[in-house]
Amino acid sequence: MTTGGLGPTNAGPDDLPIADPPQRVSGMRVPSEGWTLPGKPEGLDAAAEDAWRQTGFNLAEDLRLIADGLDIQALVASAGYTPTARNMTMAGFATLWSRALLTTADAVGLVRRGAYQSAIPLARQAVELVTAQRGLTEELDAWRRWTHEAYGRDEASRSVEQGVGHYFSGETIAGDDDLRVIYRAASDFGRPNFGPSALFVANEANHERYPLIFGDQAFHTGWAELLLGWLLRTSAKQLHLALHLDQFFPASEELRARTVEHVRTIEAHLTDERRCRVEEYNDEDGRRHVLMLEFRRQPADQGKRLLF
Repeated sequence: MTTGGLGPTNAGPDDLPIADPPQRVSGMRVPSEGWTLPGKPEGLDAAAEDAWRQTGFNLAEDLRLIADGLDIQALVASAGYTPTARNMTMAGFATLWSRALLTTADAVGLVRRGAYQSAIPLARQAVELVTAQRGLTEELDAWRRWTHEAYGRDEASRSVEQGVGHYFSGETIAGDDDLRVIYRAASDFGRPNFGPSALFVANEANHERYPLIFGDQAFHTGWAELLLGWLLRTSAKQLHLALHLDQFFPASEELRARTVEHVRTIEAHLTDERRCRVEEYNDEDGRRHVLMLEFRRQPADQGKRLLF
């Protein structure tokens, strides 16, 4: 059995197909005028204020591309309001897509104010949300099953049984050469591992000294480039997926052309060898590591190579 041209379901040969969701999409609200990144928060301390200024100056093109990408995403998503596209299958993708868009916008705000360690879990979450949509194209029965099981009444707890609806597309992450390394690095850097943690509080440390800066929010070119690059890459993947979901988000040809051009611009922008980035690295024993390149505090500093 297939799911509307999106690939096979989870149903076996002796299983009955899962019925379409019982809900209807109503009251759909989409920012059809596009999307704008939030402005600078009030009350930033001096270091965060300077980080906001320097990020806007040194990474203006990154911020412009992210803002443009989120704007395009909102416009494409609004095409799902079309009566022929407005169904619960579309809502399954839009539910995860909405979270991915907001997660990206929130992460950008943290990067701009120098809160790099706080932005990393959001970058990881954005990868999970985008890849979950891609995985859903082959596993729509997981969404359908949840729609039938959710919103029942649990009399014992006197509550509405929302249900978790566990879903995670690990295979999709593993199969994407770009997102796989971002996800691994974001996972390692977002947890209380000693090596990445030292980069946040003592990034100039060596065998002789550990120059700890508690609560550091100063601008750092390497972290800003790395994180904004991750968000750009994930946004490009989201837009690429959206173009392949045209039966649910039937964007105009003009908007589709704008989307394709935007993704190409991102790809070209991220080829700059001077950018801080991470790559997969296999050592002599075949063990896979994360290699960080061009890590530096100021744009003019000499970049470092760090192996994790």
